[in-house]
Amino acid sequence: MILASLRGQPLQAWLVGGVVRDQWLHRYRRGAGPGHPVRPMDVDLLLAPDHQAPALTLSQLAPHWDGALAAAGWSLKAQVHGAFGTAHLALQPSRPTGEPPLAIDVAMARTEHYAAPGENPRVMLTAAPDAALVDLRRRDVSINSMALPWPSGPLLDPHGGQKDLEQGLLRFLHGASLRDDPTRVIRAARYGARLDMDLAPEARQQLQDTMDLWPWRREPPCPPALGSRLGMELALLLCQEPWREGLTLLQRWGALDLVDWSGALQRDSTWRRRLHWAARWNLPLLPALLMGAAHPLDVAQRLQLPMTQQRLMAQTLVLRDWLGGK
Repeated sequence: MILASLRGQPLQAWLVGGVVRDQWLHRYRRGAGPGHPVRPMDVDLLLAPDHQAPALTLSQLAPHWDGALAAAGWSLKAQVHGAFGTAHLALQPSRPTGEPPLAIDVAMARTEHYAAPGENPRVMLTAAPDAALVDLRRRDVSINSMALPWPSGPLLDPHGGQKDLEQGLLRFLHGASLRDDPTRVIRAARYGARLDMDLAPEARQQLQDTMDLWPWRREPPCPPALGSRLGMELALLLCQEPWREGLTLLQRWGALDLVDWSGALQRDSTWRRRLHWAARWNLPLLPALLMGAAHPLDVAQRLQLPMTQQRLMAQTLVLRDWLGGK
């Protein structure tokens, strides 16, 4: 519906990321044939204006979506971030049908430049003839760097995502991937837990090299943007994924040192019990995980956990100290 509403615009459009990955995974790795479609809950669309046409913005395109969706019986809530060339669309059936809501992320093709390790990237929109290939280079792992042109065309797979899906491997796209954005390893653990995959050998080596050069134990301190993103990615792992499997992968990879620099959380063998009881008591899981760190409140502040969770951790530490003195 959204893509059809853009017909006639000077645009190229692609389905990218998870929707392409999951369709290929279920068809070729899990054995589901064409008669067993997979309905994605999250869809990513990539748009690039024709490089010979006047520049288009998402704000200009958004009105086309409203009319098309309303005619098809859907209501739309759109958050357009014009400066970044992105929009998040939440679609809900206008009448109760039993259909679940659908989330669609729309992005204009872009490049990213990291001025310093761990900082937020500088985003630059592109309308080059090879805009899709340029955009796919900035993604996290190869299985998320495939694109299907709309309305038809061959699969774009410049980084070998199909092969890695078949082999069950998570591969970063370039040698500076984790140096630029260490949170990519947490996203890799999310995909690994969900899809039963593991880091490729060279990806593990890149992680080890990044850990050996990890600069934020010393001055200058961890960039606030990186701390916030680490916290958000961990929270997503714990609320959206099979978290036992995801945390097991992070610990097996030695990646929990990214969160707790003392190494205590990486060595912790009790987190499964803590998180089990936190889940039983309907308590937030991330504070329970961080209680295994050498200095839990310092880590919570660095990850910018909500103040309610930091207060819960402080009260737990007081109780733990009191019980330890008994």
